[in-house]
Amino acid sequence: MEYTLKTLKNGLRLILVPRRATEVVTVMAMFKVGSRQEEVDIAGISHVLEHMHYKGTPKRPTGFAVAEFIESIGGEHNAFTGKEYTGYYVKIMPKHLEDGFDFLSDNLLNSKIEDSELEREKGVIIQEINMYEDLPMQMVGEHFETVMFGDNALGRDIIGRKESVSATTSAKLFDYKKKYYQAKNAVVVLAGNFGKYSDQEIAKLAEKYFQFTNETVKKTLPVKINNKKGHYIEIKKTEQTHLIIGFQTVSINHPDYFPIELLSTVLGGSMSSRMFSEVREKRGLAYSVKTCTADFTESGYIETQAGVGDDKLYEAAQAIIGEYKKIKEEPVSEAELAKVKEITLGKILIGIEDSEEIAYHYAAEALLADEIQTYEELRKVFQKITADDILRVAKKYLVDEKMGLAVIGPKISEKKLLNLFKI
Repeated sequence: MEYTLKTLKNGLRLILVPRRATEVVTVMAMFKVGSRQEEVDIAGISHVLEHMHYKGTPKRPTGFAVAEFIESIGGEHNAFTGKEYTGYYVKIMPKHLEDGFDFLSDNLLNSKIEDSELEREKGVIIQEINMYEDLPMQMVGEHFETVMFGDNALGRDIIGRKESVSATTSAKLFDYKKKYYQAKNAVVVLAGNFGKYSDQEIAKLAEKYFQFTNETVKKTLPVKINNKKGHYIEIKKTEQTHLIIGFQTVSINHPDYFPIELLSTVLGGSMSSRMFSEVREKRGLAYSVKTCTADFTESGYIETQAGVGDDKLYEAAQAIIGEYKKIKEEPVSEAELAKVKEITLGKILIGIEDSEEIAYHYAAEALLADEIQTYEELRKVFQKITADDILRVAKKYLVDEKMGLAVIGPKISEKKLLNLFKI
C-alpha cells in the first residue's frame, strides 16, 4: 500500500495512505512519548495527559461537549498510551474531514486541563489501577516486563503508580506536554478515503490546524536493560494460576526481529501452533495459551502465557519449556513454515481492511522504526525467511541467561517451580 510523506513548515510529518475501498478516513496524531520517557516520580503522566486532552477546550468547554461534537458528525474518537508513543485519532466520513482536523487539533492544542477536572480524573485512573490489580492475567504480564527489563522506565507499568498519579498537577502536565508534544516529535497520518480532498488540500488543512511548536525535544536517556535471568512469583488467592515464560530478544530495528516474529507464530501464534496443540489440545492444561512478542527501540521479548488449574502449574511450565527446547533442535518443516507464513500474511491483509490499523502502522513506523516499511515490503521480508533463520534465532535467544518467569496463583512451591525453570 503506497503512501505519501510530506514535511510541513513547522517540521511536522504528514503521511497520506489512500484507500478508496472504504467509506471512512482515520486521522491519527501520534507523539514519540510514553511511559518510557518518565522518571519514577512522574510515572503514569503520559497516560494522565492523554485522558486530560478530552476534558474540554475553550471551543468545547466540557468533556460532554467534546464527545457530543464528534458523535454529531457520525464519527468516533479514542486515544492510547504505550511505552514509546501516545496516539489520538478520529474516524469519520470523508465529508467531515475538516471537522475531524478541527476536533483533533483543538483537543491537542487547546485543552484547558483544569485542576478540578484533573482531580476527578486522577480518581478515575486510580480506580483503573485498582481494577488491573484485581486481574491476575493483566498483572502477570506487567511483572514479567519488570523481570525482563528491570525496575526502570521500560520495565514499569504504563499506567503508573497510585502515588505518582496522585501527585500529578496541571503544572507538571503542561511542562511535560511542552517538552514532548512538538512538531518534530510527532506524525499525523490519514488513512482511508479522502473524498473530494486532494493531497495538496489536505496538507493545507494540516498546516492550518496542527500548529504544533517546533522547540527542542527533551532527549531521552537510554535505559539500562536488565540482562540477567529472573523471576517473579506471587502467592495470591485466584481462581487459576497465571504464568508467563519467555526470553529477552531484540529491538524492532534489529535484523533478527522478523525471524523472531515467525518463531513466535510457530510456537503459539494460532490455534494450530505447537504450544496450543501441546498445552491445550493434548494435555488439557489451559483454556488460553499463546506466544507473542513485544518489541521496543532498545530491546524486546518473546513470551508464552497461560492460565492453568492450580494443580497443573508444574506440568504446564514443563510443557511450555519443552516446546521452547524442541524448536531449538531442528528446523521447522517446509509445510509448517509455509503455514506460519500464510498466517502472518493473512494477518497483514486483515490489518489493511481497517483504516485505523493502517494509520497506526504508518505512524508507529515513522516514529520508531529506522525506515517506514509498507505492507507489501513486510510481506516480502517474511516470505524470504527460511527454516534455518528460525532455527538460528531460536538457538540464539531461547537460552537460559535470557530467560524470564512470572507467576501469580494461590498454591505455588517456589522451589519446585524454579527446579523446572531452565532450558
